[in-house]
Formats: sequence, structure tokens, C-alpha cells
Amino acid sequence: STCIHQQARLSPGAYYHLSIRARMKLAILSRLIKPARVAAVGSTIMGAYLFGDVGGSKAEDHGGRGRLRVIFIRHGESENNILCRVSFDHYKKYRKPDPKLSKLGEAQALAAADYFEKNPPVVSPISQILVSPMTRALMTAKPIAEKLKLAPVVWADLYEVGGCFGGQEGNFWGDGGLKRSDMKTQFPKFKLPSNITEKGWYPRGLKKESTEHGQRRAAALAERLRDMAMGVEGDKNVLVVAHFDTIDLLMRNLLEINADVKDTHPGVVCQHYNAALSCIDIDSKATRPAKLLFANRADHLPYDLVDWENLGIV
Repeated sequence: STCIHQQARLSPGAYYHLSIRARMKLAILSRLIKPARVAAVGSTIMGAYLFGDVGGSKAEDHGGRGRLRVIFIRHGESENNILCRVSFDHYKKYRKPDPKLSKLGEAQALAAADYFEKNPPVVSPISQILVSPMTRALMTAKPIAEKLKLAPVVWADLYEVGGCFGGQEGNFWGDGGLKRSDMKTQFPKFKLPSNITEKGWYPRGLKKESTEHGQRRAAALAERLRDMAMGVEGDKNVLVVAHFDTIDLLMRNLLEINADVKDTHPGVVCQHYNAALSCIDIDSKATRPAKLLFANRADHLPYDLVDWENLGIV
């Protein structure tokens, strides 16, 4: 069996008001229980903690194998997220192709940066930051990178499902996103791939990316992470700054559970609050599914910085 905390059993407010000592006791009690492959039907992972083999500072802890620990963080609250507080129709009408962070989103990013600077257990040390080319993700990564003194690597294909688009149903158009020169000006220490040009990074011809295209892209991204794991000697921790649906698809691909973006499909959906964390381990031999260590953690954020209702609109 596996020890899991789910918000369906314990309310977010109740859990996040537990003391650090109480949380540590939960972890110690379940120390001998190892994380297992997630296999569930019709489930939504809103907040899960799988305790056990979550240390791994040395390769021999994994039977002589290395591992790549991937820590996912969803971007902070964006200007588009705010629109949904009015209504979904309001969001669809006024959404921006590539919004910035809101004031709350900026505060969430700073809080995440403060958290990582303290070298917390399990997720530290971070040796590399991978980030989506979308502005809200870049803005989330920036303060974290500054605290950790790292140069984030932009993956042009790590954008949100749907892509960088504007317009209304039946009349969508593609927006190229930030131009290379603008990205270098706003985020001078970030490492940009050659496919981010003065035309931007998003293929305008896609207009609004289809669900199927997004699923294929996520599968390719998951394979890229597996390839990274194959080259790891010892252990490595990587932070991936991305988006709600993209993180959901990546986790389901890596954990080898259903990889359908539709949350109405029977299976598991990995939901994330803004700036929440999830963590998985990929074995360097890549011969088995990844291990889920925890999902949708928000306890690194001050309670008043978590929008408990915002679980889905990008």
C-alpha cells in the first residue's frame, strides 16, 4: 500500500495549517513505504504525497542506478487567470495570447524563489532549470533562477496546450510569441534555442493548437526528459517551469498512465494550483515508469498566496 494525502480527505486549509513537525511525523510513519506507479481510474490528483524512497543523494541508493528528479512548477497566476473570476465567457472574450503574471503571480514566483533558496529536502539541489517560452513561465522562472544563480534553458516546445493564439472560436489566429531580441532583453541570462527567432517561437500556422497535436508534443517532451535521464551519472534535480495541461500530460506520459488531456476521460488528471509543485523520479536506465513522489504541493507558498479555486484555466 501507499501512504497518500489527498485534499478530498483532508481539506487544503486543514493540511496546510499543520505544523512542519506534524508533516514530518507523517513522513516518518510511512518511511518504509516506497512510491509506486500510479494506477487509478476516474481520479483527479489535486494534492498527493507519496512518502518513502524520496532521498537518493547517492546513486547507490537506487541499486547502482542514477536518477533524474524532475520538479514541475506551474507558472504563477497570469493576467488570463484573473479573467475567469468573472466567468469563463469573460475569459474567452478578453484573454491574451501570451499574458504576463498578475501581481499575485509575481508574489507567488518570489515566494517559490525564497523556498528554493533555502535548499529544501527532496527537491534540492536544483542543477538546471527548463522553462516554457511563454511570458508567464519566463517571469516565474526568473526570480528562482536569480536566487539559485542558474541560467534557465528555454525549451521552445514546452508551451501550454493550445499554443500562443488569439481570436474567438472559428476565427483563431497564431501569435508568434516573444521575439528573440525581446526575450534576450527581458530575460538576459536565459539560454535560448536557435528556433526562437525574430518571428517568435510559436508556429503561426498552427493557429490554436489541437488537442491531438498537444498530446504528441507532450509525448516527445517526455521522451526528451527520459533521454536526459539516460545520460545521468549519479543523481540530478531539474526544475521544469511550465503550464497546467502541459505538466499534466508530461506526468501522465512519464508515469505511463492515460495521456489524454481531457479531464472527462476515465483515468488520472494531475491538476495544479498556480506555482504548485509536483515531483517525479526517472530511472537512468529508463526501463520502468517514473516514480511519483508528490503532486500539487503548495505548502511552500504563504496560505494567502494560494488561489484554491484556480485549477485549470491557463
